[in-house]
Amino acid sequence: MPLALANINEEMMIKRIGGSQDMRLHLEKLGFVVGAFVRVITQIDGNIIVNIKESRVAISKEMAMKILVEEGESMTLKEVSVGDSAKVVKIHGAGAVRRRIMDMGITKGVEIFVRKVAPLGDPIELNIRGYELSIRKEDAEQVEVEVIAA
Repeated sequence: MPLALANINEEMMIKRIGGSQDMRLHLEKLGFVVGAFVRVITQIDGNIIVNIKESRVAISKEMAMKILVEEGESMTLKEVSVGDSAKVVKIHGAGAVRRRIMDMGITKGVEIFVRKVAPLGDPIELNIRGYELSIRKEDAEQVEVEVIAA
């Protein structure tokens, strides 16, 4: 469905972006890329205001008709069940926290297997890139993932 027809406050995942090459490049610079999550805030005078990549952006309804979306729920690594695998979609946070997470090998596109969770939920033990890693649940909340079907 086109983004222009999405309900207000409903989180959607971008599946495809049509239109001219110039329009696609412009939208990409604004953060509209396949796989990104977008939430419509409001529609005013033929424009749509959305939240994307932690920013508010206004685009015309014409542009929004070129962006195809589907319902999508973002999930963090903290929410993945023991025994499930997930693929990293995005790392939130900033500065030293984000850098530390990436230094541990958790980067966009990597597959992670959740081995164990401590009795009180902290830390979480993972298999990633062929090694075992334990991370705090507050760090796991910064990692947006999509669960891989078994």
